[in-house]
Amino acid sequence: MNQRLFLRYTLLFFLALFMINTNVQSASLWNNSKSIYSDRSAHQIGDLITIIIEETTSASQQASTDASQSSQVSVGAGSGILDFIKAFGVNESDNNSATGVTSRSGNLSSKVTVEIVDILENGNFKIQGNKEITVNDEQQRVNLTGVIRPEDITAENTVDSTYVANVKINYHGEGSVGDKQKPGIISRILNWLF
Repeated sequence: MNQRLFLRYTLLFFLALFMINTNVQSASLWNNSKSIYSDRSAHQIGDLITIIIEETTSASQQASTDASQSSQVSVGAGSGILDFIKAFGVNESDNNSATGVTSRSGNLSSKVTVEIVDILENGNFKIQGNKEITVNDEQQRVNLTGVIRPEDITAENTVDSTYVANVKINYHGEGSVGDKQKPGIISRILNWLF
């Protein structure tokens, strides 16, 4: 019985010794660099940001011209050898006036998720993104590039388009509706001629 008890304690001793010598490693589920209670906002190349596009533009130009000119020439009657010339006069006047007005306005509302493609020396982010939607063979594309400041990024990782510097927004649509809005070949030839 003693021998059996001795073997049992010896086995437990070596088993405990073996468990102490093994390396136990664990990794945290949380990133140590940031609090688990704060929102993660985009600050690295490859991070995504949603740009809320609310652009309204309008331009108007007006020009008018009003010009008038008049001239008068009078010739007296001839005398002596030229007495056959009768007195006469010529009056001429010219009035020109023209008015031209041109105006253009546009609204664009959309949301485009863009990617940080570069971090500039001053800490600002260069962004670029595309969005393409096709519905009933009508294709709409929005391309956006620009520069944003990190402090303009909201907690929801969004930036209003009015805060994007050097912004270039290209909106293009193709399809049967767009084709119907283009003038035909004869209209284009007549517009070119006249």
